[in-house]
Amino acid sequence: MVNSVLRFWNAARPADVVVWCAAHTHRVRLARGRFWAGARCPACGAAVDPFRVRRVGAWVARLAHPAALRTIPRFLWVATAAYLVIVAVAVGAIWLLADRWWLATVLLFGPRWVLALPLVFLLPAAVVVDRPLLAPLLLATLVVAGPIIGLHTGWRRVFVAPDPVRDIRVMSFNTEGERGLAWAPAGVLEALEVDVAALQECRGEIARRMATLEGWHTDARGGACLVSRFPILAVSQMDRDAVRAAGGAGLVVTYRLDVEGREIQLTNLHLDTPRKGLEAIRSGRIDEGAPMLEGKSAIRTLEHRFARQWVDTLAGPRLVLGDFNSPPESPMYRSHWGDWQNAFSQVGVGLGGTRLNGWIRARIDHILADDAWIVVRSWLGPTLASDHAPILADLRLR
Repeated sequence: MVNSVLRFWNAARPADVVVWCAAHTHRVRLARGRFWAGARCPACGAAVDPFRVRRVGAWVARLAHPAALRTIPRFLWVATAAYLVIVAVAVGAIWLLADRWWLATVLLFGPRWVLALPLVFLLPAAVVVDRPLLAPLLLATLVVAGPIIGLHTGWRRVFVAPDPVRDIRVMSFNTEGERGLAWAPAGVLEALEVDVAALQECRGEIARRMATLEGWHTDARGGACLVSRFPILAVSQMDRDAVRAAGGAGLVVTYRLDVEGREIQLTNLHLDTPRKGLEAIRSGRIDEGAPMLEGKSAIRTLEHRFARQWVDTLAGPRLVLGDFNSPPESPMYRSHWGDWQNAFSQVGVGLGGTRLNGWIRARIDHILADDAWIVVRSWLGPTLASDHAPILADLRLR
């Protein structure tokens, strides 16, 4: 039994690196334990690859072939190569083709974390069978964690210390209409120590509750609510006629606030969703859902453009909060909002999925700030009887 295991290990382990000596007269084999060590040719005494360039090149070239001709090493090599291709295609689809091609849009809004599952098998197998494959697999791990899944470490937050005196806390939350009645607005705002809350799908009884909060400055209109500790000086709303004529439902409302003697412009928006097209495709009605999804992407692009043009007319420090219905990897989002500071992208930790849909959680609610602000912290709040999680951020005027 032991001999069988040793034979398998020797057949599966990668071949040693072979390079020319400095005299270019002999080829020298570098055993695995001597890969980085200095070496001399046993025949002529010349130095062997003193700058370690050739041995690295030979090691990289070996990645193009399985470690051995046995079934398991060859299968692992093929599986690794196929996985690298899948990762590359997924990155291209998400970052370049989403919002333009229905299949890439499905991937953008779908459970992208499933692309990390093959690593559970491939990484341990590479350790046992073919260790050089760990290098491309670790690189693929970084790509999956970052550009594909959108995992954030929040490393920038270590350079900004909280300042309770100067920082203001803002929250964006889609209340899902009447379901918001299951939570007490005053108690939640106090518990989360919120200074300004922008709510979407805030209508009916929940809007009336917001409008009657004691000790707060409030405004409710068209499904958008604002609750603020700071005085609301003026409210303006983007004309929705053009959006509605195109079949959209985008809502954009701006509030001018007096933040301790300094005026800021805070915009609360709720842009259209591709949900109906995605649901049709998920139920198997691809012929119906695919054109619906691509048509909705065109309408959503129009809404993003109109909302950005509206925000660009505002003067002074600006914030944009709301349900964008677009993940930050979306080409549509990056085209119109990529030059703004996304609070969670900068200092948030984790995936930040705000749309709660079972095992699919998309980050479609955002808090954006222009360059007049320093983003201190950002995180998700507790679940509050809605299909969205609230997102919060501490911000500081420069």
